[in-house]
Amino acid sequence: MERMIAKQRGVSGGGFIVLLAAIVVSVLLLLKLFPVYMEHFNVTTSLNSLSSESGVKEMKSSAIKTLLERRFSINEVDNVTRENITIEKTKGDMTIDIKYEVRKPLVGNIDIVIYFNDQLKL
Repeated sequence: MERMIAKQRGVSGGGFIVLLAAIVVSVLLLLKLFPVYMEHFNVTTSLNSLSSESGVKEMKSSAIKTLLERRFSINEVDNVTRENITIEKTKGDMTIDIKYEVRKPLVGNIDIVIYFNDQLKL
């Protein structure tokens, strides 16, 4: 009988299960996180569009918050409320902060918590 000179190559059953589990977890995380980051993109786009708006520095804080809320409504942003928006005015400058967090259930009682802090200086 001839001896087998070449070694067998490939993935064993246990290795295949570990590889499959890693792929499933990666896809699950991607499906949970993608909508959150798309919403954050809409928040930053709405916030940055204020810099091209004329007369924003002269507007009252409540009017700016209402303007942002309208844009969030159009862009289907659900996780940012009026309380998450902070506007500070100083001599000639204005800073708009949006701080919020998003909680998404992952599996059972395990949640993913993502914290966002966006700022615009005018």
